[in-house]
Amino acid sequence: MRISIGLVVLADLIIRARSIAAHYTDEGILPIHVLKEFYDKQLYYSFHNLNGSLAWQSTLFILNAIIAIALIFGFKTRLTTILAWIFMVSLQNRNPFIQQGGDDLFRLVLFFGMFLPWGNFYSYDAGQKQSIQKKYYFSPATFGYMLLIASVYFFSALLKTSPEWRSEGTAIYYVLSLDQLKVGIGPWLYQFPVLMKFLTHFVMFIEIVSPVLFFIPFKNSNFKTIGLVLIIMLHIGIALNVYVGLFFVIGISSTLGMLPSGFMDWLDAKILKTKHLISNRLYRSPLRLWACTFRNIFLTTVIGFCLLVNLGNLRCFDFTIKPQVMLVSNALKLEQFWGMFSPNIYKDDGWYIYRGLRLNNSDWDIYNNKEGVDHEKPEHIVKMYESDRWRKFAENYQKRNYNFIKPYYCRYLIRKWNKEHPDNKIDGLYIVFLKEVSLPDYKTSQIKEENSCLCYENEPAK
Repeated sequence: MRISIGLVVLADLIIRARSIAAHYTDEGILPIHVLKEFYDKQLYYSFHNLNGSLAWQSTLFILNAIIAIALIFGFKTRLTTILAWIFMVSLQNRNPFIQQGGDDLFRLVLFFGMFLPWGNFYSYDAGQKQSIQKKYYFSPATFGYMLLIASVYFFSALLKTSPEWRSEGTAIYYVLSLDQLKVGIGPWLYQFPVLMKFLTHFVMFIEIVSPVLFFIPFKNSNFKTIGLVLIIMLHIGIALNVYVGLFFVIGISSTLGMLPSGFMDWLDAKILKTKHLISNRLYRSPLRLWACTFRNIFLTTVIGFCLLVNLGNLRCFDFTIKPQVMLVSNALKLEQFWGMFSPNIYKDDGWYIYRGLRLNNSDWDIYNNKEGVDHEKPEHIVKMYESDRWRKFAENYQKRNYNFIKPYYCRYLIRKWNKEHPDNKIDGLYIVFLKEVSLPDYKTSQIKEENSCLCYENEPAK
């Protein structure tokens, strides 16, 4: 699991780096002063917020990549895991408007990884040890990791309370009605309403049953394998139909720690052929008793807090965690909400048009790079987004409570266009979202304009 998590950290950095100037510098869509003014939470930290220059952000990305490579090879594993978690928290806090649910899972797996001996095998550190390696380990960190994986799917199912999930079985129909998400075999599957209804209920079945299988005490390896296979099937199904970026990779990589020891023994004997001696005895932490006690109390508290957060997200548990306690959550970034397409299915589809205002009072479509404005629905809306980070930002850009980010994105697009097209500059930009709501029986609402933003490069937005 360590190797796969390290690879995903590196892949995530590469994808983010393609838009590093846009997403992380003061010349982009979210200058640091705007983030601090409108979205500043106590005890949130971010090295990326110390300087808004491209040079500073690039330096942090390079350091982060080095840490990810060290994690992959298991070099100073404990230290590199801690650094990887710190950098991930910092990176996610820099721009919360491009994050998705997989980022929370990713970050929390790294958190518990700091307390797991996942550098004992298939690592540089393991190669330096001459002692017999013990393959079994149990601690609050182990339980916390297992409970995390179970919580993602179990609470996701409990949060799916809408009729589309519970009674109608139309959830997947509505998901695949969103042209901004539908990819792969999604258009093909969209033709079969009965199959989509079956798959809707099958998703609920997987999310409820898989976590339970992980904790069945008898024949645990067999049941755990079944649960793991079901979750991997779920993520592969998502990836084949819906544009979710690295979400499915994060989901699969994060569950690899649940692989039964018997499978790893087979893999090691047939393929990896580990050279050091392996013992079936239980691994014990080299920490002193007082340090182990403190660690266990700390992790038990964290696990209890995470459980309360997840229970608090359910409608049937009417309580709120005190703000003082949430400060600890902010510092450790333990926040989590596993409401994947829940409680209600998102039905607002649509696309943006970008009407550039030229100095000669004519319009220029800066997306299609042609005169005038094209209101026709694009054939593939999902292709309008360079990455899932941009798609997630576009989704948040529609929300009225995030109106403060609209002029900065607008001005960023003006600067970018004028830099790339010095002979065809625009003075202003009018961004409009053309909204199309998905309805039953393959119908849609009438398209209407929403959440417009008019801005000029050197003037306040309107």
